Amino acid sequence: MAKPIVYLVLACKGSDQFRVIADLVEFGTSEEEKSAFYFSSRDAEEVESDFAVKHRSVSTGAYAFEDGRLTLEVDETADLVFIAADGLGDPADFVEAFHAWLPDSGCELGRVITVLHSDLAIGNKDAFPWFDCCIHFSDVVLLSCREKVGNKEIKAFLDRYEELCFPCLWEYVKKGRVGNPSLVLDTQSRRISRIFDVPEVFEDDGEEDEWEEDIAGDVTKDPFLKTVSGGKRAKELPDIGTFL
Repeated sequence: MAKPIVYLVLACKGSDQFRVIADLVEFGTSEEEKSAFYFSSRDAEEVESDFAVKHRSVSTGAYAFEDGRLTLEVDETADLVFIAADGLGDPADFVEAFHAWLPDSGCELGRVITVLHSDLAIGNKDAFPWFDCCIHFSDVVLLSCREKVGNKEIKAFLDRYEELCFPCLWEYVKKGRVGNPSLVLDTQSRRISRIFDVPEVFEDDGEEDEWEEDIAGDVTKDPFLKTVSGGKRAKELPDIGTFL
């Protein structure tokens, strides 16, 4: 039996992420597929008002996320699983907990998706590092909440990531809808972070030596997950709640 494909969705509170997830379920999955959607209890009110799926089979529930640990048992009958990170939490903490949860979850990673609050990410330099962290882990970035930023600002924002050779896919969100849900849910890896990758073994031509790369799969080597003395992150992120 095939493992359920799991999608991790990163977003701050108020990014329209639950409408986006509903749209992905409604228009990016087939009639034969069953989806499951899990969220933080702190986002329950928004889920109640924004997550509406009419023509697809989907179950919902809240996960537990305490002391850096994600506790969640997925619906065994689900084909696709969507997990929305806490909209007020530190995305690095949640990604690290998700990374630890995944091997024993019975699921296979599809993609990490960021639903970007563009007004905050582009228009507030103090909030930007929080979103930069999300993008670092993402295969797809969906630009939502663009009411206060112009095309010129968006282009400059995207140009920065292009210059840094970020491989992630960029798509626009309009009223909670994406143009091509199936493309978003494609499982091809496009993220720059290597923590979900399996280390490759290399052979030295003409030699008998073999060596294994020491970055893939290692959270201690990721720039946003590294810690320094005292257990603090090497890159500390702002409290996104102060900007909402």
